[in-house]
Amino acid sequence: MEIIKSKITGEILFDTIKKITALDRNKMKKKENELNSLLKTPKGLGKLEELAIRLEGMSENYKPRKKMVLVMAADNGVEREKVSKSKRVITQYVVEAMLNGKSSINALSMAYNADVKVVDLGIDESSDIKKEIDLSGIISRKIMESGTNNIAKQAAMEYEDAVKAIETGIEMVDEFARDGYNLFATGEMGIGNTTTSSAILKVLTDLSLDEIVGYGSGIDDKTLEHKKNVVKRAVEVNGLLKFFEENINGTGKKEKFEKNKIIDVLAKVGGLDIAGMVGTYLGCAKNRVPVVIDGFISAISALVTYKICPNCRNFMIASHLSEEPGMKYIMKELDLEPMLFMNMKLGEGTGAVVMFPVIEGACNITEVVRKYPDV
Repeated sequence: MEIIKSKITGEILFDTIKKITALDRNKMKKKENELNSLLKTPKGLGKLEELAIRLEGMSENYKPRKKMVLVMAADNGVEREKVSKSKRVITQYVVEAMLNGKSSINALSMAYNADVKVVDLGIDESSDIKKEIDLSGIISRKIMESGTNNIAKQAAMEYEDAVKAIETGIEMVDEFARDGYNLFATGEMGIGNTTTSSAILKVLTDLSLDEIVGYGSGIDDKTLEHKKNVVKRAVEVNGLLKFFEENINGTGKKEKFEKNKIIDVLAKVGGLDIAGMVGTYLGCAKNRVPVVIDGFISAISALVTYKICPNCRNFMIASHLSEEPGMKYIMKELDLEPMLFMNMKLGEGTGAVVMFPVIEGACNITEVVRKYPDV
């Protein structure tokens, strides 16, 4: 895959934001009228009809053609704080499995006829001491050779690196959209990324750590308390304790604040995988194709995207309600309602891809169901 990179950091990002527009309300009204004319109870298919109407607002006569789970992969420096049950090298083992069609996301994607692509934004290959892992087939767009810095001690990355990761996500979607893909699911892989996600959510809200931080990879209660302290320390070390109070609290949902402040939060306590998914959401909105939110980490990326570009929310489709405690807040903030309640907490895009047949079903209603007879 050949992609032309921007010469100026931020050029692709801010040009993309300018191109993102609202849903077409006229087309949505027309689709609603069409649904109401069919041989069925009015609004009898509930959320499926609401989904069909939203999809029409994105693109006239929308129907999925080619489907993809786009996985952003990178290591996180905060893993060194022992906040996860899994070791750093597991990032590579899971990515290798994805590339060989042997991971959880592959099992589900096969069932729904969706492709899986993995982008390397900063996988720390030095953790493969045995030199036995083969990442052939990965899309290499490495921004930081060993992944991010440890957020408990310093900023995860430079502001410019966060922007590069976002722009990489945008470029990926642009390229795949040109290849005919018009339905995307967000996926990620990177040990420690529920900790970085929790740190972002803590900065952007006034929620307590108990309401945000969850068990992630399956840690015990003792490690959970340690993880909360690590998140607290990361927010303090990076000077973000008063961010919510000074930039968000009391401003109201419609109040605008500088986009670069949100990107700065992402750079300080986030991760390359999260930034890459922000780019996925932006790219999908620009190309007017739906993108499905997965679990907690994917939802954090969606929230960051929404703060940067509110219109992007219109192109996001919620899938499942992750077991991570902060997920409920994010869905409320985005004003989106998950359709699936399956006790999932794996990531990779596994919950998002399960929504694909639901989306296809919503698109089939007006194609298949006959009109109500004139009697």
